[in-house]
Amino acid sequence: MISIGNDIIALERTNAARSKQEKFYSKILCRQENALFKNINSDILSIENFVWLAWSVKESVYKFYTRTNQQALFSPTKIVIQKIKAPLQQEILEFDNAQLERNSFNNETCFCCEIQFASDIFYTRTLVFDDIIFSVANNTNCFENIYWGIKNIDDDSYEAQSAAVREFTLKGLNKFLLSEELTIEKSLFGYPFISKQNQIPLSFTHHGNYVAYSFKQNGK
Repeated sequence: MISIGNDIIALERTNAARSKQEKFYSKILCRQENALFKNINSDILSIENFVWLAWSVKESVYKFYTRTNQQALFSPTKIVIQKIKAPLQQEILEFDNAQLERNSFNNETCFCCEIQFASDIFYTRTLVFDDIIFSVANNTNCFENIYWGIKNIDDDSYEAQSAAVREFTLKGLNKFLLSEELTIEKSLFGYPFISKQNQIPLSFTHHGNYVAYSFKQNGK
């Protein structure tokens, strides 16, 4: 399946008090996922951040899945985290850069999840910072060929977010692919793709003052 999905959460735009209420998070978490949280060190992941980690993971998987299954509906409790592995580095990350770009992920700093959606299994890597949560989904447990970037922007209007994420993504693509002739277009189903590079799946996301992209260098 040639696809990718990602999602970013600006934590300052969430309501921490409401996120901890069962009436709210029961729409996102299933009972099995509540049990997973009990095995995580609450010093590095609070219940409210676990809720938004789960949302980010599920949104990423949904984006991945709907690139080839456009009729699927987003129902968070039907996208189930089966396993979650906490990072070896047991501390909260600080996003003190205006911009961060990498290829692959360091498992020592990531939450690694295995997720079931419909009859398929997916894998995600999630970075939890003091102010953002960022996830990328794949259909294999290998992320070595995945490139990603996160950027802080000043203007959080929808128009500014959309323009900034496209500009940031293009610069990242040009940097990693060593090409300046690429453009980003939108498919009939709404997902972005790279012109002349239709075998390179692309996903971007924005929330609050943050934009992010991810793409897979070879589409497998």
